[in-house]
Amino acid sequence: MSKKTFYIIIINLLLILSSYANELKITSENLKVDRENKISIFSGDVHAHNQDIRIWSEELTVIFDDTENKVKQLNAVKSVKIIKEEITATGDIGVYYPESEILNLLGNVEVIENNNYIKCDELYLDIKNSTSIMKSNSTKRVEAYVTNN
Repeated sequence: MSKKTFYIIIINLLLILSSYANELKITSENLKVDRENKISIFSGDVHAHNQDIRIWSEELTVIFDDTENKVKQLNAVKSVKIIKEEITATGDIGVYYPESEILNLLGNVEVIENNNYIKCDELYLDIKNSTSIMKSNSTKRVEAYVTNN
C-alpha cells in the first residue's frame, strides 16, 4: 500500500469519526478499515468509550449505518468488559446497539451492580428501559447474589 493510499484511508476515517468525536473514542494496537462494507475493526488491547459507556476487548468491530453518520453496532470479542453507570458486565462476546441502548453478552457472563452479581451464559440488557433477561445452558443455571442496598 502506498503512503498516499494510507493517508487517504486515515483522512477518510478521521472525517467519519470526527462526527462521533463526542460520542465514541477508540484506542487499539491495530485498525483495519473496510469502507465498502462500512466497518472498522480495532484489534489488540481495545478500549472504547464515550460519556455513557466504556468497553474493553481484544477486538472491536464498529459497524456504521448506511449513511455512515452513526455507529449502528459494536461487536466486541475476547475478554469483553463493559461499564455503564453502576453496572460492570464481562463476557466472551458483546454486541452493543448504541441507538437503542441494547447490550447482548454471551459466554461466561458476569454482571455486577453495587454488591449484587449475576452469572450466566447469555445476557440481554435493555439499558434504556432498565430490563434484562439472563439465560444459561442446560448444564449450568443462572446464579445470582442479591443484597439489600
